[in-house]
Amino acid sequence: MNGMGRSLPRSSAELAARAANILPGGASHDGRQLEPHGIFVRSGSGAYKADEEGRSYIDLQCGNGALLLGHGHPDVLNATSEALAAGVNFSATSVMEIRWAETIRRLMPAAEQIVFTASGNEAVALAFAVARTVTGRNAILVPKGHYYGWIAPALLQCLPIREILSASKQTEKTVIGEAESLDEIIDALATQRFAAVIMEPTGAGFGKIPMREADLRAITDAAVDAGSLSIFDETITGFRFAPGGAQGAYGIAPDLTILGKILGGGLPCGALAGRRSHLDSLDNRPRDNADRPSVSHMGTGNGNPVAAAAGLATLELVADGRAIDSANAAAARLRDGLNRIFCSREIAWAAYGEDSDLHIFLNPQGQPIDQFGFDAALTSPDDLLMRNPELINALRIRLLENGIDANPWPGGLLSSVHDDAIVDEAIAAFDAALAELKKQGVRLTGWGQA
Repeated sequence: MNGMGRSLPRSSAELAARAANILPGGASHDGRQLEPHGIFVRSGSGAYKADEEGRSYIDLQCGNGALLLGHGHPDVLNATSEALAAGVNFSATSVMEIRWAETIRRLMPAAEQIVFTASGNEAVALAFAVARTVTGRNAILVPKGHYYGWIAPALLQCLPIREILSASKQTEKTVIGEAESLDEIIDALATQRFAAVIMEPTGAGFGKIPMREADLRAITDAAVDAGSLSIFDETITGFRFAPGGAQGAYGIAPDLTILGKILGGGLPCGALAGRRSHLDSLDNRPRDNADRPSVSHMGTGNGNPVAAAAGLATLELVADGRAIDSANAAAARLRDGLNRIFCSREIAWAAYGEDSDLHIFLNPQGQPIDQFGFDAALTSPDDLLMRNPELINALRIRLLENGIDANPWPGGLLSSVHDDAIVDEAIAAFDAALAELKKQGVRLTGWGQA
């Protein structure tokens, strides 16, 4: 199924023109926007997806991380088909939704209660509302680079922490404060100004900037001491890092957890899970204590029965950890193969990651590098996060031409069906793409130097 050496099909250019005419940037997600254009996918099977011309690509996006089992797992397809035949929206709670929630609680003990949303971003917004209601504070703290949804930065004001702390009183509007270091986070929490601190528990971008377990524990403990809520964004790590997420693997119980992606087996979904005492603010049934603070929550797609069926089938398959182990092994093989290519072609990049992830450090400062001794935790977060859109675009286009659809980090996420042969095919495709970039004289490192 190797597609090395081909060009992007002509009809894709025609589809791209149509898409650009009706969709801003030609796509409904920033990561799908490419120049001259991306691919237009018709179907997926296992570790591959095929475009409208039937050309096959090894999928290193895996539904932005949602497809731990690859495309079209038969158990997930069967469960989804049965649910689809029964009805797509009941405007009522279904038994499938209850089973879905009960399975989450079994895998993730800190999830005492669960409320479903239609996306992880909606769950983030709901988490902020709950944190404000529970604590009576409005500021949200986030470590630098950690994801906190795109809704919040689009609607809320982001301020340096010093401005939040120098204010004479608690802000009346929700604001976001980004912290540069562990000490700054601990000190900021101690002021008791923050409703919550939200973190990706393995580090920003699923470990693109790694976070040590000890630091995660220190921040969570500091939040407890300050009366702030700890929020783990486990949209990616949930059911991918371990069956019980990073919190299950580390034995750290956050107050609230954001879930998505694998949660719905690839269908749109999200959830806010957490302590019963906090999520009680979402219980809006008529009761005697009607004056208690509460949060209104709605959503046409919340707890969708088809997503519930796909998610439940997926979680049952993930629960024993074997699919996670397979995906981890595939990613480790891919990272090792890429680092060997970088060495042999004298490209000062490094492939790194800890689990089923692939991150490629593009070395913006052009420093000497030991690919097999590279430690992202010892590398400047600014350098890890620095992006060169033109270089990433060129890399992704060359990869597509050689049969790989990669993530715009750049990097990727792997699934349990990326076997050794497929990974070796991906390594060969990367090698061909890099050879083309070097032949074209593309500047691969040192582009971030002042």
